[in-house]
Amino acid sequence: MCRLLGIYGAADVWQEITMQFRYLAQTGKIPPEKNLEPGHKAGWGMAVSNRKKTAMLPLVRQLGCALDASCYPEALSSTDGIPHIFLCHLRKASTGIPVTLSNTHPFFHNGWAFTHNGTIYGAEALPRSPQLILTGDDSDSEYLFHYLLSQIDRDRHTPRDVHEILAEAVCGLTLGYTAVNSMLSNGRELYVIRSFKQYEDYYNLYWYRLATTVIICSEPLEFPHLDPTQWKPMAADSILKISGSPPVVEEFPLPSR
Repeated sequence: MCRLLGIYGAADVWQEITMQFRYLAQTGKIPPEKNLEPGHKAGWGMAVSNRKKTAMLPLVRQLGCALDASCYPEALSSTDGIPHIFLCHLRKASTGIPVTLSNTHPFFHNGWAFTHNGTIYGAEALPRSPQLILTGDDSDSEYLFHYLLSQIDRDRHTPRDVHEILAEAVCGLTLGYTAVNSMLSNGRELYVIRSFKQYEDYYNLYWYRLATTVIICSEPLEFPHLDPTQWKPMAADSILKISGSPPVVEEFPLPSR
């Protein structure tokens, strides 16, 4: 249960947008469950694409609340120019998943970065390549990441696009879950998944287009440079593929189950 931010393309105000995003650690929506404390304060992390746009790199991961962290703006200032792709994640730990630094998103493998909002029940049963080494502490999100990567790797020599592989992988899930809302990037393209089983208003994703940039967020951000009426909600059970320069946004429905 988390808040997600993705920025694709060169936006001069990307740091200001990310600074605004951190307020969702305090004010962001939470699922309508009893006895659930407000906020997304279990940890936060960032990833950026490398200069060649061939991989995603970790920028920072920290425990605690992003709104209270002095190293949050420091991490943004440490970047070398404007990244082609930027991901940020504010974590609200699912029940039973340890609050540890190793479980803080994003997760990384072989140039890919992954952030997730939702809970996968029994995620350790997801099929995954034995070559993928777990770095987290029994994180359902990392199991999901490895499951998706395994499907991409298995079909890498086929003519199918990554979004088609991801769509088939999501539709092939037989485990119970609240949502598999997630962002997955290789440093060149950004893929965004929205699929949920409950709490539609919470498990939402919105995107916003600027001339050279696309912003994706769990909630519309209030920011002087953004018209609040221009945030577009992603359709339920869909995938966005964002690529090219200027960015092209393609939305694909998941196949019928």
